[in-house]
Amino acid sequence: MTAIGRQTAMPLLGATLIAIIAFLPIYMSPDTAGVYTRDLFIVLAVSLLLSWILALIHVPLMADRRLHPAIDTDSTGKRVYKGKIYATLRSALRFGLAHRWSFVFAMTGLLLLSVFGYQYMRQGFFPDMVYDQLYMEYKLPEGNNYTRVVRDLEEIETYLKGREEITHVTTSIGGTPGRYNLVRSIANPSLSYGELIIDFTSPETLVEHIDEIQAYLSQAYPDAYIKLKRYNLMFKKYPIEAQFLGPDPAILHQLADSARAIMERTPEVCLITTDWEPQVPVLTIEYDQPSARALGLSRNDVSLSLLTATGGIPIGSFYEGIHKNNIYLKCLDEKGEPIEDLGNAQVFSSLPSLNGLLNEETMVKLKAGTLSKEDLVESIMGSTPLKQISKEIDIRWEDPVVPRYNGQRSQRAQCSPAPGIETEKARLAIAEQIENIPLPEGYSLVWQGEKIASDQSMKYLFQNFPLAIILMIAILIMLFKDYRKPIIIFCCIPMIFVGVVAVMLLTGKVFNFVAIVGTLGLIGMLIKNGIVLMDEITLQINEGVEPITALIDSSQSRLRPVMMASLTTILGMIPLLSDAMFGSLAAAIMGGLLCSTLMSAVASCHPRMGTGNTESERVPRNGIKIQQGNGGFRETDGKCPLYCQELQRELLPQLHRQRNRTLQ
Repeated sequence: MTAIGRQTAMPLLGATLIAIIAFLPIYMSPDTAGVYTRDLFIVLAVSLLLSWILALIHVPLMADRRLHPAIDTDSTGKRVYKGKIYATLRSALRFGLAHRWSFVFAMTGLLLLSVFGYQYMRQGFFPDMVYDQLYMEYKLPEGNNYTRVVRDLEEIETYLKGREEITHVTTSIGGTPGRYNLVRSIANPSLSYGELIIDFTSPETLVEHIDEIQAYLSQAYPDAYIKLKRYNLMFKKYPIEAQFLGPDPAILHQLADSARAIMERTPEVCLITTDWEPQVPVLTIEYDQPSARALGLSRNDVSLSLLTATGGIPIGSFYEGIHKNNIYLKCLDEKGEPIEDLGNAQVFSSLPSLNGLLNEETMVKLKAGTLSKEDLVESIMGSTPLKQISKEIDIRWEDPVVPRYNGQRSQRAQCSPAPGIETEKARLAIAEQIENIPLPEGYSLVWQGEKIASDQSMKYLFQNFPLAIILMIAILIMLFKDYRKPIIIFCCIPMIFVGVVAVMLLTGKVFNFVAIVGTLGLIGMLIKNGIVLMDEITLQINEGVEPITALIDSSQSRLRPVMMASLTTILGMIPLLSDAMFGSLAAAIMGGLLCSTLMSAVASCHPRMGTGNTESERVPRNGIKIQQGNGGFRETDGKCPLYCQELQRELLPQLHRQRNRTLQ
């Protein structure tokens, strides 16, 4: 290992560990989003540690064999950095040092401008997958016959197969088809539900025609809820859901209806519905228990008898070709017609009772022949009209299913964003009005859908972030043995958000969960660059170089490695820009890294914060400084004004020679 390698090994290791620790909260996130993105931490940890080893072993060997560039030096043997880029950097540094407060105010203004621009960024959670297939959910109100579902889906399938961009359609009735897929919602089984799985020629044609097909189907089948859905890693049945919780279903209906009315007036949302089905007619029998017990009839006997009088009891099946048909046992009236008056429906016992029949009187009649066996069996198997064992027979309208959430009755008003509108933007368009709906005591409102999924993912992501920050600070303090230098580096972190907001607004990318992950990773990259620069500044000052000179020279010497590291990362992100999943991450890293690198190169070079030794900042090794007076420049023990640094560099050698001659 070369002398340079020994000198830079530990700073580079600390910078590498900090870059890895920046992704630690992602690895520690326990929710679904963390599971999908935690591999980023593993890949980066392995690759960065290997790159540190190669940088200390392989790179010096290859550089010693292949690279022997000519270096321009001055008369004292000090390296001279030529070129417009270095000249621009020196000018920017001198201007920043001469106008420190102006520079601080400018950076603060840019940060405030980025905070203002944040509200205009497109925001989302997880992007849809790039796939040439989607699925269509079809739902009629409960109580509709499945034959209507079959007929409508056949019509829709014929329409879809007539389109050139669609290659195949698969139909499922009654529920989600039996397939193993973790990136889609699963429907509740229902005879009024149907589904189509639709294959397109390419993902691009799917995106191009999905809104057109959705609009046609919604218009052609207004009494059904039809929604085309794309596959998504963080799928939700409905992107926007306002959930009301409370004890009374009637009040929940009122609150949900108020929310639906607000959604219907808002053009940013569409496909509005609720998770409660319309009420269905229910046959209600008020069971007369004393009368029924006297006749030996139970509740189960009543329900079974009613089933035979209405729909029938399935007792078997037969096949007509390949089609299976059920055989039903059904009671009819004396004319062979269905029973219309349920009060006269005959109730029979599924297990006849012999109590009160096999007594002494019955046995005597059987022996005397006055009672035949047929009459005895008929009396045992006899039936009773329903009206004799019930007080009232009525038809009532009831909710088929009452959903509960955490043990409480709940109802959700649900909708989707209109085409071209982000989910969060659509939710914000209705959020204020829905949240202003007056809630009775004991009732509450909770946002579900993508909102709660995003909040939960952010909660798990940032709850471990303080641990990562503490580890970063500990490594920085161990590297520099000082608390001031870590403060300088951390003060440059807000500059990341200036570049992220700017590039998101320019490219129109959605700032989603993946982009947030990339932004957090930028913190480690920026600190890594700051360590490289701060380490060089510390080395030069420890060698006795005047602090301001050390700041400028260190920035020039570290400009190429820092910019090369940043540019290679930025160029490596270009292929990901067009990717639906990681395009926003690539844009965030490119903009944030470029902006933060350029700004931190100047922001880190503060003349009073760049060192840990206060005395060495004020008194250089030779004890001589230049100050402008009325008669020109003279030596002084005071602090050198910033505008005479170039003259100081030129005149110091002459002053040394003059003082030596005077002493002789």
